Amino acid sequence: MNDFNRCNKVSGVHWLKKPVEDIQIKIKLKPKDGILSLPKFEDYANESNNVTLKQLETEVEEYNLKWQEKVFSVWEMQRYSDAHNCLTDTELNYNEMLNSRHYEHSKIFTYIHEDYHLPLPGDLKKINSKLKVPSLNLCLERLSLHENVSRMFGEDTSSLRHLFRSEENICEGKEQWIAMHVVFDNSEYNNDSQLLLKQEAMLLSLFYNAAQKYLVISPDINNMELNPYTVETASGLVLGYHYSIDVSFEEGESGGDLMILLNNLYKKWERKHRQALNFAMPPLGRKHYYITTEIVTAKGFDGDNLYIEFNINLPENISSSDTLHGRTHVSAALRDDDVDEWHFGHVVELNLEAPDGLETLPLQVFFEVISTDWWGRHRTEGYTYLPLTLDPGNYTKQLSCSRPEELDGVEAANRRFFVGGCHLIRNLDILTKAQLQDVNFKYTTTGTLMIRWNVISQAPLPGSSRSAPLPSVSSANALLLGAEAVLRQYKRARARLAAATEGLHCDKAKGDGVPSD
Repeated sequence: MNDFNRCNKVSGVHWLKKPVEDIQIKIKLKPKDGILSLPKFEDYANESNNVTLKQLETEVEEYNLKWQEKVFSVWEMQRYSDAHNCLTDTELNYNEMLNSRHYEHSKIFTYIHEDYHLPLPGDLKKINSKLKVPSLNLCLERLSLHENVSRMFGEDTSSLRHLFRSEENICEGKEQWIAMHVVFDNSEYNNDSQLLLKQEAMLLSLFYNAAQKYLVISPDINNMELNPYTVETASGLVLGYHYSIDVSFEEGESGGDLMILLNNLYKKWERKHRQALNFAMPPLGRKHYYITTEIVTAKGFDGDNLYIEFNINLPENISSSDTLHGRTHVSAALRDDDVDEWHFGHVVELNLEAPDGLETLPLQVFFEVISTDWWGRHRTEGYTYLPLTLDPGNYTKQLSCSRPEELDGVEAANRRFFVGGCHLIRNLDILTKAQLQDVNFKYTTTGTLMIRWNVISQAPLPGSSRSAPLPSVSSANALLLGAEAVLRQYKRARARLAAATEGLHCDKAKGDGVPSD
């Protein structure tokens, strides 16, 4: 029961149009370090790309299973090989199977329906009353059955949800569930393959409802690269493996030719892109920088409806084709602990290229906080300056803003109230060089600006004579265009075949009843 209660991953409900015997189950298993590690840059500086990718692919173990296929683990083969350990009819059948033909044990093995490894949804009521385990609703919530059924049929549809909740349906449908489980064997054995410590991890549970013709998969189908599952025992011990689940279903006859063609094209496209890497090394003597800057929040300003203008000055030896100035959207204030706060979340991305081996100066990033009112007046609320160094890493900084004003406070207040003030700073370099400041105005501290940025650098390999070749990547659009062309040719060929067949039928119909020479 522990495995059943711990089944807290997302489950899926799939309707079957073909017999459940046609289901094909594929389990991919890979060490955790293998899926997280990437090829080193040295592997792409020579001609060994394909070798490295093949080595990575060989780390993935694939196990193909059929519905109700019995695969034995080491300890099962040791137990069922001896007839004295077999008591039930199922165990005696396993003993006969092992003695009649040769079987290979596997660390990925199965419990089929006859094993009764976990309780069926129809048997949970009886187990609940005798063993005082959690109720049926709780077990089904752990399998996410209620959520999946309500999502597929809506909250008002009760025909299928009552199948799980109604006691009458449970009693009537006890025999309609067929189960199968795929398990990872992490047990310890001695040199003679004798069991020392039994330890298993449930990977997949399949529950088939023979009356309603649907299959419950827990956890649901996933992808090894995008969202792999972690192998975990019932006690919560996390093992050093990731795995993925793929269950193939036969489609209906409608659109069968198109679906078969598209599925084959998708598999071909996936195989090609698995070995393609969208990465090109920087040219020799150059270095690439990728900077992502986020204007997060602003606090402590007098005006409301703020937006921020930014200007970026690059050193002479750094080049970029990206936009170096812009502005955020207008944000209204939110009151937090009696402090007005403006949220922006505006992201600025830069791709820079600089000479390799030379020290580069920081980027000069200037920010101007501007407020607007209902008269359409724009007032400068403050300036700030960020010297952005090109050291790789993640950084967060709170910048203090200041606003220039005339020395005459009354004149400055009147000008700011009626016309929004005046632009006293015409050259933003004044913010970085104090000696350029004009003595005819003063600075007033206003609010703060929260900035977050991330820097990534890429340099060519030392001793490399050329950059690594960029693998050719087939375009998905080109693939789909090719699919459409194949479909058009297929339809024309099918139409010609139908026309030719129709002509033969017509000739045969005209010749009926006419004696041959």
